[in-house]
Amino acid sequence: MNDSGFEIPLTYRRRQTREVYVGDVGVGGAHPIRVQSMTIADTLDTRATVDEIERLVDVGCEIVRVTVPSIKEAENLNNIKEEMRRRNLRVPLVADIHYTPNAALIAAEYVEKVRINPGNYADKKRFEQREYSDAEYQQALQRIEERFKPLVLKCKALGRAMRIGTNHGSLSDRIMNRYGDTPEGMVESALEFVRICQRYDYHDLVLSMKSSNPQVAIQAYRLLAARMAELDMDYPFHLGVTEAGDGEEGRIKSAVGIGALLEDGIGDTVRVSLTEDSVAEVPVAFELVRKYNERMTRPEDALPPRISTQHRELRLPDPFEYRRRETLACELGVHRLAAGEVPRVELTLFADLERLDDAVAEARRVVNSDENGALRVLNSEGTEAAFRCETLHVRLATEQAVANLPELQARLGPGLPLAAELTPATVGLAGEVARVAARLVCTPDLQENAGDLANVVRAAQAFGRAVEWKLNARFDTEAERFERQLQAALTACQRADYWNALFSLHPEALGESTVFAYRYLAGRLDALGANLPLVLRYATLADWHAVLLDASAQLGSLLCDGIGDAVHLDVPLPPRDLLRLAYNLLQATRVRISKTEFISCPSCGRTLFDLQTTTERIKSRTSHLKGVKIAIMGCIVNGPGEMADADFGYVGAGPGKVNLFVGKECVKRNIPEAIADEELIALIKEHGKWVEPQEASPLEPVEGAIRSTSGG
Repeated sequence: MNDSGFEIPLTYRRRQTREVYVGDVGVGGAHPIRVQSMTIADTLDTRATVDEIERLVDVGCEIVRVTVPSIKEAENLNNIKEEMRRRNLRVPLVADIHYTPNAALIAAEYVEKVRINPGNYADKKRFEQREYSDAEYQQALQRIEERFKPLVLKCKALGRAMRIGTNHGSLSDRIMNRYGDTPEGMVESALEFVRICQRYDYHDLVLSMKSSNPQVAIQAYRLLAARMAELDMDYPFHLGVTEAGDGEEGRIKSAVGIGALLEDGIGDTVRVSLTEDSVAEVPVAFELVRKYNERMTRPEDALPPRISTQHRELRLPDPFEYRRRETLACELGVHRLAAGEVPRVELTLFADLERLDDAVAEARRVVNSDENGALRVLNSEGTEAAFRCETLHVRLATEQAVANLPELQARLGPGLPLAAELTPATVGLAGEVARVAARLVCTPDLQENAGDLANVVRAAQAFGRAVEWKLNARFDTEAERFERQLQAALTACQRADYWNALFSLHPEALGESTVFAYRYLAGRLDALGANLPLVLRYATLADWHAVLLDASAQLGSLLCDGIGDAVHLDVPLPPRDLLRLAYNLLQATRVRISKTEFISCPSCGRTLFDLQTTTERIKSRTSHLKGVKIAIMGCIVNGPGEMADADFGYVGAGPGKVNLFVGKECVKRNIPEAIADEELIALIKEHGKWVEPQEASPLEPVEGAIRSTSGG
């Protein structure tokens, strides 16, 4: 338990909040988690904006946000609402305000909700470093209240809702100098504005804590929930990850940040920010919230949690600070698993090893899944190897399968270690299996037989192989059975004094949440002093789109908690797709960087160039620069702060003009868009981070340094 009283949960229970109405749409309370998006069209173009709103409504969008950068756009909201009424479009609108309090006052007359950014509503961001005395700090807060009070009173009088939307990239200099670039600073930035609202008895508030780094967003939302509980506040939360990007990468990053919080029971409305058509965001958001909204309709989920773990000692991660779980090293021949190593990527061979040719054909598809020019990394010896599966799991159900194992390994070569799953029919052949396989997987069928467990450990010890204990009891509904399996495995290791071992969970042990099950297993092992590595197994028969989002949410949540030494996608889908998902997931959680990181914002009416085509164009020129972070942003609203999380930035400065950044510093201004790509490449070269595509050498797959709360 940390000082806040907030613990990472082991059961799903949605955070209880007051209800806030955005027009006719209820947010928080007993309402479902709402889905919203934001228009891309110029807000001054009434027809284009309403056309886009209509398309969003057609795909189910429940709340629509429009950008209001100046008084002109605020005044045009009247025309937009008139056209919406003419078309019978009843979806509530949100005015997105940055820098312009006067525009917010006008917008409140026409829309159902106003979003303000506390970092730039009445504060400044110039990256100035100075010390604020308590008196100076209080004077600044008084100045903020003077500017903010008129909007509070107007929203209260008109019955408008308000989102206080903190963004990690636009924390004010005042907040940065007192709290640093931290989740704590994000939370305090929002609470300053909440306190002003409460002084005037205005409570129709929704809060958000957005960042382009999912880890920072998760920590900030958790911290805000904890602080609100301490302060007896119950305002709903709007969830999102800014600058998530496009395609699968954008969906994965969004699913990590949003899904991890939904799993914690946090979140009342969601926007998935993709560098794509706004309509594309809506089905992704609905898929992310679907199972949580379905739980609200089930009577059993209104009951108290069935789990009671107080009698079990647990050591759970700090919810507000990333720290990789420390483990013993598990040697696997070609590589090893441990906290000092990057998480590895593993897949399953679904073909029956009794039919050797079929098994070899499937295995070769796994090995050769980089034929489309996929990314490349180094193996543990430092020589170039394909971006590929790093351990292949095979099931040995018969003696013939065991007999075929050496031939499978010979055809694949020594670079791909095998994890061989033993069954009651093959456990007696554990010694023969250990001659070939780098890992012996002890199946649930063997867990109750101490003799079988001892036989597996002896075989592994004789050949220096690893043992994977794969538990299949549910920790919540079968707590005693789970504990027996765990203790039996540890006893077998202890009796042989052999600890080249690791743990995982069978799909039967996961229940509805991979997250809770692995949190419990990690917490139980650490409490027992058995700090052994974990393989995060994810198994499903769902289709690709569901797998992409759910695996990212479940496994991403664990990786952001510091839990997990390997990711095993046990899914019967094309290995090429699974490998791309696994490596993109590790990149999104920043535990393993193996390619260029692009931070690109979603388009909106502020965007000063075609963001989609620009992003695609820059990606095509720079995607081989592995480990380099490039921000591509349509405007500067969230720009400078988010640029601090990137090596280089490409930002719209005006029609046809681009500013280039190095970190948070603008180094080239108003460059014609026609030559901006070349200027960006020249800047990358100037800073020694450019290589020609044909000369690009793979990076050592080092841990991606998820930054702690002090680094953002």
